[in-house]
Parts: sequence; structure tokens; C-alpha cells
Amino acid sequence: MNKTWNLIGVLCLLLSLIIGPARSAGAKTYIAYISDSTNASVIYWLAKEAGIYKKHGLDLELIYLNGSVRGIQSLIAGDLGYTGAVGTAVINARLAGGDLAIIQSQMNTLPYFIVGNPKIKSPEELQGKSAAVHIPGTSADFALRLALMKVGIPYKEIKAVTVGGGPARIAAVATGQMDFTVVTEGEKIQGEKLGLKVILDMAKLKVPFQFNCSVTTRKRIRENPDEARRVVLAMVESIHFFKTHKEESVKVMQKYTRGLSRAIIEGAYAANRDLLVDDGYPTLEGLKNTLDVQALSDPKAAKAKVEDFVELRFVDELRKSGFVEKLYGRR
Repeated sequence: MNKTWNLIGVLCLLLSLIIGPARSAGAKTYIAYISDSTNASVIYWLAKEAGIYKKHGLDLELIYLNGSVRGIQSLIAGDLGYTGAVGTAVINARLAGGDLAIIQSQMNTLPYFIVGNPKIKSPEELQGKSAAVHIPGTSADFALRLALMKVGIPYKEIKAVTVGGGPARIAAVATGQMDFTVVTEGEKIQGEKLGLKVILDMAKLKVPFQFNCSVTTRKRIRENPDEARRVVLAMVESIHFFKTHKEESVKVMQKYTRGLSRAIIEGAYAANRDLLVDDGYPTLEGLKNTLDVQALSDPKAAKAKVEDFVELRFVDELRKSGFVEKLYGRR
């Protein structure tokens, strides 16, 4: 894990050399989305494309960084104002000394599937097989480790090869380079069309988990709380837009996933609509579950408190104000 963070740190230094001049010129604040998958970043895409950031007075430049770890490292380096991430990456960074906080959530469970070669008849047969995986610290990495733990297979007893995001992992398995991988709804549908088989549906396990969330530094919150508040408002409104504007949302998903078929996007849309959290409130239980797992090997996790990883004042304000109820016409 430390080697991974060191390597990502080098990448972040290179990124700062690219972003630095524009940022120093006072152009814009950068917000990163961390996946081109059909569900992990769709709310960030919509906030930009539907003009919701601008509606709330935000001048944010949306950029792509592949994976939560890269987003978090760039945030710590000062190259970003905000980033999408998953809870595991925030926990790892915070335990390593990063002054970060989750300010808003989009999904609070693990919407993952293990898919693979149709010759694999049961989850137990994954032992000894090759797996296309994401980098450590991502939700895909955690989901795979959790799935293997549920079926009694030690992670070291698979042949894990780091490939990257969902589309790349599906391609690696569909072309026969790997035996199986872990993906979300859109890639699952895509994999099935390519002849792959669902080996395990993790959504059925209903494990509370901090999946997609918005993260910033506590320093930024202290220095510009109004901006952070408006980011939370924009993300929550973007969730509402997604749930109430299907056609516009589908078009945006097709744009950012490089033209995936309508059938795949439709399936992903339906899954996302069910899983997105209306009020943007993080799952404290999901964060605790992750800490409990990490505490088995990291003494720092055993001493940490869930409150160390979140700043809830903005979502609490939304609850008290009735903003969400007004959005959905509930009052």
C-alpha cells in the first residue's frame, strides 16, 4: 500500500506541473471525477452539463483522474479543490495524516458484481483464477476482497493483475486475458452481452459501504465554508436532476462513457436511480464497517472514530432546511 501511495505521489507531482500554471493564474477551482464507469461519477457529469454548478455560483473545472487514490493524492497536493472518491481511499489517506473530510455522499452500498468466464460455475471456483483488478484503496478493490472473504478464499490465492477502471477490466476478461473481475451494473450488462457470466451479486449482500462521495480538505472548509456548502447543494440537486430527467441523464452518460449502447446505459440508469441517496448523507455505518476490516491489520484504524472522516454540517443544514423535501415535492 505504501508503495502505491508513493507512486501516486509522483503522478500527482506531474499533475501539479500541468495544472499549476492555470491555477496560479486564478482561472478556476478544479473538481475531479474518478471513473468513466456508468455509475461512479455520473452526478459530477450532470452537475457540469446541466449547469448546476453555475446555478449555485460555482466556477468549477471538471477533470478526470482515474481512481480515488489519484484524486485524493491530488487533493492533498493542493491541485484540486474537491474530488470524488470512495470511503476506503479517504480512510487510508486520513490514517496516513491527510486532513480530509467527506462532505457529501451519492451511494451508500456496494453496487458490485463478480463476472467472469462462463466456465466458472460457482464463487468457490475463483480460487487460483486470474482477476483483472483496480488499484488498492478503490471501492472495486475493497469489493473484490470482501467478496472473496465471504466465500472463504484468501486474496493471495487468486492471480490479481492491476488493469484499471471498469471498462478496461471488462475488456481484459472478455478477450480472455483474465478469468474474472469485479464491476458495477453498466459493465455487468456489457459483460453479459460479450458472453460473460455473473458469478456473485454483491448488491444482494446489502453491505453498508461508503461508495461515491465528495471530498475536500478541512483547511478549505475552514477558509471557504460557503463554497463547500454550495458544492454540497449542487451535488444533491444533481442527484435530483438524475432521478427526474432520464433522457438528459442518459445522454450525458453516453457522452462520458464514450457512447456505450442505449441498453447498457438504460440498465445502469435504473440501478443508479435506486441506489443514489436523496439527501447526500454519508453512511457512518459503512465507514465503521471499513474501519473494522482495516483494524485487523492497522492499529490506527482500531483507534479511529467515524467522525474523523466526515464533515456533516452541510448535509445537516440541508436536512434542517427542508431543501431536499422541496426538491422532490414532499412539502
